[in-house]
Amino acid sequence: MAGHSDFLVVLTTGREDNGKHATLAFACALSAVASGKRTKVFLTGDGAIWGFKGTAQDIMVQGFPPLESMIRDYQEAGGSLLCCSTCYLLCSNGPPSTDIDPTALRPGAEVAGFPVLIETACNGGSVTF
Repeated sequence: MAGHSDFLVVLTTGREDNGKHATLAFACALSAVASGKRTKVFLTGDGAIWGFKGTAQDIMVQGFPPLESMIRDYQEAGGSLLCCSTCYLLCSNGPPSTDIDPTALRPGAEVAGFPVLIETACNGGSVTF
C-alpha cells in the first residue's frame, strides 16, 4: 500500500442538511479505516462545526448509527480528525448551545492548515462531502 495508503475525506457541510453529508463522510471514513487506509477527515468551511465537542449529539440519519457515535468510532479506530486552521473559528456555525465552549475541540482533534490537506491528497485518494 506504499504511496497510495492515505485517504482523505474533506467535509465542507455543516448542520444545514441535518447532518446528512457529515454522516456520509464519516461512514466513508470508517470504511477507509477498516480497509487499512491511513485516513484523515479534514473539516473546512461550515464542516468545521463537527470538530467541536457535542455538535453531533442527537443527529441521526435514517439507516446509519448516530453521528456522534460514528465520529467517536472513527477516532477510536485510528482515524485523524483535522479542523481547518482558519475555518474552525471563523467559518463554523458555532456551538449548538451556550453549554458548549466554542473553542473546545473534540478530544484528539487537531488544527491543521491547507498544506496538510494538499500533502494528504497528493499521497492517496480523496473525496469531498
